[in-house]
Amino acid sequence: MKLYTGDLYWPTTFTPKNYGALKEDITCEALVVGGGMSGILCAYQLSKSGIDTVLIEEKNIAHGSSSANTGLLQYSSDKMLHEFMEEMDKKDAVDFYRMCLEALGDLCEIDKTNIKQSDFIIRDSIYYASDEKGKQKLEREYKALKENGFPVSYLSEDKLYEQYKISRPAALLTHGDAEVNPYKFINNTADTAHSNSLRIFEHTKAEHIDYNEDKITVSTPKARISAGYIVLSTGYKADKYEEMKKGELNTSYAVTTMPVKESLWKDRCMIWETSRPYFYARTTTDDRLILGGLDEDGKDLETDEQRARRMYDSLAKKISELIPDIKIEIAYGWNAVFGESKDGLPFIGEDPDDKRVLYCLGFGGNGTVYSMAGAKIITDIVLKKPNKYAHIVKPDR
Repeated sequence: MKLYTGDLYWPTTFTPKNYGALKEDITCEALVVGGGMSGILCAYQLSKSGIDTVLIEEKNIAHGSSSANTGLLQYSSDKMLHEFMEEMDKKDAVDFYRMCLEALGDLCEIDKTNIKQSDFIIRDSIYYASDEKGKQKLEREYKALKENGFPVSYLSEDKLYEQYKISRPAALLTHGDAEVNPYKFINNTADTAHSNSLRIFEHTKAEHIDYNEDKITVSTPKARISAGYIVLSTGYKADKYEEMKKGELNTSYAVTTMPVKESLWKDRCMIWETSRPYFYARTTTDDRLILGGLDEDGKDLETDEQRARRMYDSLAKKISELIPDIKIEIAYGWNAVFGESKDGLPFIGEDPDDKRVLYCLGFGGNGTVYSMAGAKIITDIVLKKPNKYAHIVKPDR
């Protein structure tokens, strides 16, 4: 399955370490399949906890959809907290948001302790109302977040313009979010874990899986792996996702600009909006802008270069309308597949038919944060420890 088309920016910023392919039979306690954000975080957390862990990747680390990740890390979900509270148990809704806030702290700690850092910067996020209806939603959301202790401020129309020169009806300012170079982060986290105890094999495809009573055996092109647990972190290609029939695959667009000469907005906050599909923007350490959005439901990747270029130009127009003083030139443009579940939650935890099979599928616009939370849930399952968030995101919910 092809996960993106176009020109990606992140792989131009970093030269990754190469890992060899598996050539001899091995055993382990936990086998992680997939070398993207979810897989690397799971393997990192498992191996850090003293679990004998192996990770295999069909191609190269961070090769798939993770390299198209735009690197906005937020505790807020595409679905607002007050919306979750209306659709599910209120405590579970609040705990889900709290899980995401804790995961942001965990991601920050990993970056600090990695061998190399990955342009991980704590940022506030401006979540602005696209219209009056969006303003009403933000008011309800502010109340839900504030009452449950989440770090958030409310900006009236006047305050939003006074502080950020953004002319919109209102905004929430969420605190403690972050931006990151996801390609660097995945590779640096892999390098750190590998330097400790994690075994990593690239160009090693799981061709066949046998679920025997005493062990799980995975056949690869040149060898076999025997494991007590298997963690499937294969993203939007995961078979289980199709079996669940609880979501759909959509397409999103993104661009990276040339470095911007003009001064950027106050505090370089990450920016997104209430309209759906939403537009979002962030900065980079070398003064570029990353712009994204214009999501298309259930659509295949855009292969018409002229139409793709029009979509990229539309993103550039969006930021010019929002912040007129900025002059930009597009340097990279791509469109990528992303998955969304019907209830807005990721799929993390045990297969209902085989407790040795674990899933960490971070579907949604907050995939990196979900993956971090998932890595801790997966590790607790293997260690047979309770996890207060596991029931919220379990695959058979």
